[in-house]
Amino acid sequence: MTGDRVILSGQRLVAADFSNRSLMQFSSEGCRFEECKFDRLVVKSASFGAGRATSEYIGCSFDHVKVTMGPGGYARFVDCTFEDADISNWFCFAVEIVNCTFSGRLTKAVFNGTVPAQERTDTRRTMNQFEGNDFARMKMRDVSFRTGIDLSRQKLPAGDEYTLIENARSMVLRARTAFNSWDDTEAKAQARGFLTVIEEDVADGQEQLLIRIHDYPRASRAAIHTLLAAAAKG
Repeated sequence: MTGDRVILSGQRLVAADFSNRSLMQFSSEGCRFEECKFDRLVVKSASFGAGRATSEYIGCSFDHVKVTMGPGGYARFVDCTFEDADISNWFCFAVEIVNCTFSGRLTKAVFNGTVPAQERTDTRRTMNQFEGNDFARMKMRDVSFRTGIDLSRQKLPAGDEYTLIENARSMVLRARTAFNSWDDTEAKAQARGFLTVIEEDVADGQEQLLIRIHDYPRASRAAIHTLLAAAAKG
């Protein structure tokens, strides 16, 4: 450890306290953290799952953190709290999150339900466990759940800005049918990118979708709203 960097490898830490620090970098490779505190930690580049060995966080608190993530890497979070957290750029392709509670703000994130093929030898699994998490009080901006995460096993944010599609496969088929019937070429141009994204998500195994129209360009939102309404009518 140095003053503005924490780089850990192969350690088991119990009740360690990283709170109230401002770091340029936090990196953990193949470590296990039990009931550790990361409260009010500020990190400009955090990799909670660096290297090729999984780091585990069991019963840890990340309350009031302000963290810009590096690659999600190989990490597992169980029974952790992220209260009033400000997290950005969290791209999780081989990260597991179980029974964790979130509030605050999450900006630009991807959570995968399956492990990419090239990473399965290191992780020794094909699926990421992702269940029992409470995101109900989290403000999500540009956040995607992909490749088979079961959204029925999470608590999700509600309200007018979020749309939960519970049967995404049939909804996407209806959206494609509606889109193909449109004569308005400008509306089709505005909605095409959105339709492509949700079709790809379903093709990759995502059975439910959480959509936030405001994540898309302002000029496209009216056409996207119209497309969703048409798909909902069936």
